[in-house]
This record gives sequence, structure tokens and C-alpha cells, in this order.
Amino acid sequence: MLFETEKKADNFIAFNQEEIKAETGIAPQRSYYCSFCAGWHVTSIKEEIGISKNEILLEEYLKDKAKKKEKVVPEKNKVNNEDKRYNLKLELENEINTMDANQKEVFFSEKIDLLKKEIEKLNNTTEKEKLKELRLSLEIVYIVRKQNGFNKTNKPYEKSKERELEEWRLWIEKQGYNNE
Repeated sequence: MLFETEKKADNFIAFNQEEIKAETGIAPQRSYYCSFCAGWHVTSIKEEIGISKNEILLEEYLKDKAKKKEKVVPEKNKVNNEDKRYNLKLELENEINTMDANQKEVFFSEKIDLLKKEIEKLNNTTEKEKLKELRLSLEIVYIVRKQNGFNKTNKPYEKSKERELEEWRLWIEKQGYNNE
């Protein structure tokens, strides 16, 4: 399932975790940002930070494709995603190191908004490498934000809560639960 925001994914877990566990024996534990679809998903796997399964599969696919074409990529041109992730995370942590909590919250909010706007601009273009880098950057921002205790969405609190309550109210009415 794809969720627009982290909060929606976390709310899905909160409201559906017990029911899913009763049906399947496992329950979603956490949400995570997917850089390939620019959205949030839920998983029953405990928190892991590292290369996502999508990135591993993509790398394996690209390697197989390169072998089939018999093109050898020079060692110096290979990009190590693990190093990229580490360097991006280190840069971000250094950048927020001297900020207080309010400054960090504003910084994360502005950084996320900026990256999302850039991703939207590039979504229908041929600049796939730039788009991939932006999505990776956005994922790292979400990870560092969460590690610093900022699990909230970057939207204003009242508007976000009001919209979410309205969505739940409509869903409850649609399901017929409000008649009981």
C-alpha cells in the first residue's frame, strides 16, 4: 500500500495492527519512505537503515543487463550507494549539529518541501539519475529527521489533523460504522 505521508502510514498501523495480526499472524511494525515511488509504505520488519530491497533489486537487474550486453563498466565509474548514503547522512547531521530543536524542525520542513518540489519538477523528464539522487536525499532527510525525534509530517498541525479527522469520518460513514 502507498501512503502520501508518514503520518497516514503510521495511523494505518495504529488503527489496523491488531486486526492484521489476528488475520495473518504478523502485523506492520513501522513505516518507511520508498524512494522509487516517492511515498510511504508499512512493513512488519523491525527498523533497518541501509540499502532498501528496491535498490538491491535494481542493482542486480542493472548488473544482469550489463552482463547480457557484455559491457564492462570501469571500476572508477561504479557508484557505491552505501557510500552515497553514508556521505549524505553525514553532511546532513553536520549541518544540523549546531541547531536547537526549533531550528531543526524548520530546517527539516523546508528541506523536505524543497526536495519534494524538485522531484515533482523532474518526474516527467529524462533526468532519471538526478531524480534518483533527489529521492535518495529525501529518504536520508526523513531518516535523520526521525533519528532526531521529529516524526511529524512537515505540514501545519491543525490543517493536517483536521484533514485526517475528516478522512477518517468519511471512511467510517462509508463503512457504515457510524450507525451503531
